[in-house]
Amino acid sequence: MTTLRLYVLAGLAIALAACSPGARQSGEYKIALVADTSGQHGIFVINSDKTGGKLLLPDDTAQLRPTSWSPDGKRIAFFAARPEDMTIRRKYRMPFHFPLYVMDAGGGNQKRLLDFPVNSFEWAPDGHRILYMSAYEDPGRDDPDVLSGLKYPMSAVYILDLQTGSQKRVTEFGKNCSGSWSPEGKRLALSYGDNDKSSDIYVANLEGKTSHRISDTPGINTKPAWSPDGKKIAYVSFAPQASGMTADVYIVDSNGSNKKQIRDVNPYEVAWSLDGKFLLFKCFNGIVLTSEDGTIVLDYKRKVIKPQDPLFTPDGKEVMFRSDHEGPWHLYCMDLISYKIRRASGNLSAAMFCLSPLKH
Repeated sequence: MTTLRLYVLAGLAIALAACSPGARQSGEYKIALVADTSGQHGIFVINSDKTGGKLLLPDDTAQLRPTSWSPDGKRIAFFAARPEDMTIRRKYRMPFHFPLYVMDAGGGNQKRLLDFPVNSFEWAPDGHRILYMSAYEDPGRDDPDVLSGLKYPMSAVYILDLQTGSQKRVTEFGKNCSGSWSPEGKRLALSYGDNDKSSDIYVANLEGKTSHRISDTPGINTKPAWSPDGKKIAYVSFAPQASGMTADVYIVDSNGSNKKQIRDVNPYEVAWSLDGKFLLFKCFNGIVLTSEDGTIVLDYKRKVIKPQDPLFTPDGKEVMFRSDHEGPWHLYCMDLISYKIRRASGNLSAAMFCLSPLKH
């Protein structure tokens, strides 16, 4: 651990000491992970203090996403590819699409939710609905170039009501589709475009009726993320350059005003801290933490060895990420005040993971 600490900027403790008390809640949370080591297969769950390790699901096809745990802590959504899914997998041969399942947080009552595969999903704040993206209705999904992986099909964003089983499409078919619930669950931030090289960010109601477009720069504008108070949206903007594609981040009020640009970070995704004062940038070569005005607080890029999939922990005290600097991929947490790093997954390896809400 000493080696890792030396890589961390010494000013982090001072920079984050002003973090509001509201961001440092008390309570416990759980970690669900898919193991990455031979002999460890399926979804495991452990407590945040590394106790209570349990195998929830002995399925070596199971996949978790950062958005897998429901906001009420009662259910976990996951991807799987089981023998009973063979019919839909043959019918919908789309890249990066998987059958979507849900189970109780204890591993029981497993159920496939849809009769077609999806490529991403996010729980609504009330836990009764799921926003998901899929290309299953694209008439061109059987194009030979799609089937061979040479191009992606046209996707759309949908809402599934888990209480009634009803679903509705809330965007047109497009490229670079993504979506996010507002904190109060009454609005959506959506991205989609009509070709591979462009897309825009829109704010819409739950019927998908667009109220306004909030992006105005050329390129691929995608991965919108709401601030905790619902007043702002951060998103990533990919733009072609002579040296290749570059990525900047924009922060804009949800009505489209007061746009700010954060340059030279080059992330593929962005997340807000619990108090809305900091932004966590997921980069291909590391992790960057900035204040809302774009001032870099911590730069993990090329500092911590292979940090992947960073998330703010539910208590707001740490950033959790995966790294294989000790051999197998394990989970690590870095405290946002002391900047100490600890292994969070014990002896369990981790190919992917998600976090429960706090236990009060």
